Amino acid sequence: AQLAEGRVERLEAPLEIQRAIEQVFPPGSAYGVEIRKDFAQVLPPLMMQRSHFLEVVVNLLLNARDLLSNCEGGIVQVGAYYGAEYSVTITVDDNGPGVPDDLKKNIFEPYFTTKEKGSGLGLAIVRHNTEMYGGTTRIEDSPLGGARFVLNFPAKSVMRLQK
Repeated sequence: AQLAEGRVERLEAPLEIQRAIEQVFPPGSAYGVEIRKDFAQVLPPLMMQRSHFLEVVVNLLLNARDLLSNCEGGIVQVGAYYGAEYSVTITVDDNGPGVPDDLKKNIFEPYFTTKEKGSGLGLAIVRHNTEMYGGTTRIEDSPLGGARFVLNFPAKSVMRLQK
C-alpha cells in the first residue's frame, strides 16, 4: 500500500473501529463471538487514509473471528486509548489459545502463517500500514487468556478550540 492510493483524512479511532467491527461481524451474523469495546472518552484524531486504518483493524478482527468462530464463549475485546506522547493505542484481545512464544517473533513477517489456508499476509499488512504512519505493532499475552495485539499510532495534528 502506498500513500498515493488515496487521501489522508482526519479519523476518529472509535468510529473507524466500529466500522471495522460491523464489516467483520455484520449485524445479524451468527459467529457466536462476543464483542466488547472499551474506548477512551477523548482521543486525538489520527491523520491517515481511512482504507489503511480499516485494513489494519479488519485484519486483526478477521484473525480473531476465524480463531474463535468454532469455540463456544469466544470473546474479542477492542480498545482505543490515549497513548504516550500524544498518540492513540489500539488493542485487540481474544480469549483463544494465544500465540506460543516461539512464534511471536515471526508473526508479522510476510507469508508466515499457522493457518491451513492462510496467505500469511494479514499481519504483515497490519505491521506495514501501522509503520507507514510512524506507528508500532506488538503481540503479547492477553488478560483474556489469548493474544493481544497492541498498535500505537502517533497523532499528527493538534486541533485547538477557538474561544
